[in-house]
Amino acid sequence: MRPITNTQELTPDLVSVIVPVYNSEKYLRQCIESIINQSYKNIEIILVVDNGSTDSSGEICDKYALSDKRIIAIHKEHCGPAAARNTGIENSKGEFIFFLDADDYIEIDAIKLLIESYNKHKADLIIGDFKKIKNGIVENRNDICLSGNKLLTKQDLADYSRFYLKKPNRYLLFAFSWGRLFKSSIIKDNNIFFNIDLHTFEDVAFNFDYLNYANEACFLKIPIYDHIIHDSYLSATMSIGGNPKKLFGYKQALVNIGNFLKNSLTEDEIKKEVGHAYIFLTIIQLVRICGQINNNNEKKIFQLIQELVNDPNFRDNLKFYFPSKGDSRILPLLMKLKLVSPIIWMCKYKANKRYKKGRDVK
Repeated sequence: MRPITNTQELTPDLVSVIVPVYNSEKYLRQCIESIINQSYKNIEIILVVDNGSTDSSGEICDKYALSDKRIIAIHKEHCGPAAARNTGIENSKGEFIFFLDADDYIEIDAIKLLIESYNKHKADLIIGDFKKIKNGIVENRNDICLSGNKLLTKQDLADYSRFYLKKPNRYLLFAFSWGRLFKSSIIKDNNIFFNIDLHTFEDVAFNFDYLNYANEACFLKIPIYDHIIHDSYLSATMSIGGNPKKLFGYKQALVNIGNFLKNSLTEDEIKKEVGHAYIFLTIIQLVRICGQINNNNEKKIFQLIQELVNDPNFRDNLKFYFPSKGDSRILPLLMKLKLVSPIIWMCKYKANKRYKKGRDVK
């Protein structure tokens, strides 16, 4: 894949805001208005519409494009978020790129604060904090966030990555591509794009591809991004649809993290820490999958887990799993013993506990 815009043609100080759009009419206007009304005005807005949308998302985007010359509406056939973001990258002209999901929105000074931080530190990645919002209410976050503004060196980035490998559901700094300022030159000069074969964890994979070329990142302890939380399995990152394996995107993401850590750790250290995260994330995703089990997919899920527990790579990684307080201890044992039915029962139990009560469970 080749970028359309040469980095020599990038517009200085321009921020390209890229929004993948699919069946988003309920939230889309709030999202677009939050960009239009930014206090920082030097922006272009690239709305990439999936033509498979069955609601009025496409028409909404076209109307906004006619009303504001900074807005471009691009229509694509059946493209997921990864392909949509890639299209946005290809068509962007800004010195910086900012990703925003169509069901989320940003605070009025979001871009301004990120640009000010860049001008101060010249870091290759500027990350803003975010709020989780469900049913209009700001929810408490249970991730482990940095306590204040921080300039992260290459070593800091490696150290944080190792924290992520230990607790992937707690250290979320690089779990998302949205809410941060990327340098277009790094992305385009190195042909960094989202992996269109991934339906989950594509953001993680992209971030660590990017971090290979970043010397420093800056974190702002200011919530600039409002992330909407949807009920249980309505989220695209939760729903298995007809293909439970699409939740296994973490496998490639972990490869990318391992590549990033090659300058910091030995191969044996990487294998051990990535192996732990592999099992940790497998447990999380199996809980999500089994929480959606029904008469139509029960056989497929059974076969999936049977294949998984017999996979040599999975079994090799089991020995690297080192649970800390609150981590699952029973499921890895059942996996080691290849007891598929008890695995499904335990995962269903954990799914009901997690998604009915709103607590993290592994």
